[in-house]
Amino acid sequence: MEEKRVGLKREIGILSVVTNVLSISIGSGIFLLPALVFVILGNGSILAYIFCGLIFLALGLCFAEVSSRVSDTGGMYVYIERAFGPLAGFLANILYLFGVGVLACAALLNAMADIASTSFPLLQENWARILFFSLILGIISLLSIRGIKDSMIFVKLLTFTKVLAILALVIFGLSAINLDNIIWKGFPEFSKIGEASLLLIFAFLGGELALSIGGEMKNPKRTAPIGFVIGIFGVVLIFCLIHLAVQGVLGQALIENQEAPLAELAKNLAGNTGFLLILIVSFIAVWSTFSSIFLLKNRILYAGAVDGILPKVFAKLHPKHGTPAIAILFLATLELVIASTGSFRYLLILVTATSILIYFGVVLAFFKFRREDKNPSPEVFKVKGGYFIGTFALIALAWVFSRLPWKEIQGVFISLVILILIYYLLNYFKVRPNTK
Repeated sequence: MEEKRVGLKREIGILSVVTNVLSISIGSGIFLLPALVFVILGNGSILAYIFCGLIFLALGLCFAEVSSRVSDTGGMYVYIERAFGPLAGFLANILYLFGVGVLACAALLNAMADIASTSFPLLQENWARILFFSLILGIISLLSIRGIKDSMIFVKLLTFTKVLAILALVIFGLSAINLDNIIWKGFPEFSKIGEASLLLIFAFLGGELALSIGGEMKNPKRTAPIGFVIGIFGVVLIFCLIHLAVQGVLGQALIENQEAPLAELAKNLAGNTGFLLILIVSFIAVWSTFSSIFLLKNRILYAGAVDGILPKVFAKLHPKHGTPAIAILFLATLELVIASTGSFRYLLILVTATSILIYFGVVLAFFKFRREDKNPSPEVFKVKGGYFIGTFALIALAWVFSRLPWKEIQGVFISLVILILIYYLLNYFKVRPNTK
């Protein structure tokens, strides 16, 4: 496939892709999920993680193959645009950038402020939160403008601090488990496994953003698929280990500690010191997720501008650092406004359904690329049993989508209709002859 993002510097390796997958997927949700899943499935909770893990591994393999065929910057957006044309690309870009990325970052900024306010009550004041948001956005914007390499050093520091702290808690937890708490007492109903898996799927969302910097990867046809698949495996494994440690130590007490199961585990193992440490780790976890999403999503805005579906100004690169500085500053400003006003709360309902629609588009692109290129080059990461895996992924996505609230589905389809009208209006005025 032709590459268009020739001005970006190729500085990203496999470890950075793995880091971004771990950073985004292992976020604040992991601190709540063990209790929520246990309430539904009891001792058989691990089955939901396995079922959900299979779904995301199938998706991950499809995304990995597509990423090796289209090694340009833009990730999900550019895969859909190359497969189905500019209208599909426009919808994917706007829905993913603003319907997922911007809203997720606004929510994460507020989550960081909420966690910090437990120790610094001043952050409950609106003016203090705005200053806090400005500081966090200022740090990541400066790093993003300086370059992807500097940004990834910061993201790696946050991510591996988070992962190592959680793994240390898991190791201590696994050494203290009560086997009675994890032995199954009968096989759970499949409907309950599905209900619990639905919760978990929402936690896994977002890791695919790691593929949006294809134009800045060294040897992207190898780096993107290998890094992404390793990252997905890592996420599934860590989620399973966390749950086994929490369930194995707390057992039925999980039902009484649904608001903070990991904090309760830490307190059980190390007293109040453990509780304080897990509070710090939760702040770092959210900061890590926010930093990765912010760093990666501005590349989607940049890619859309390069392709001409968004204003060209966002395609301009910094003369020294070779980064999309205008796109970065625009999104930072937009993020500050949305996070400060709290308006994102009214639109968060769109995030899950929008993500699943984008996933649908990428899996369909996977099938289209396979059909059109039956003899790919040896560099392409071709998945064995790809048609079976892709079909399983589509069925799983359809099942998840059908389980969403009607209000969420309705909101996304209204958004699609509005965006289609906007697309045709923009194109009408763009090609309309000058009659003066």
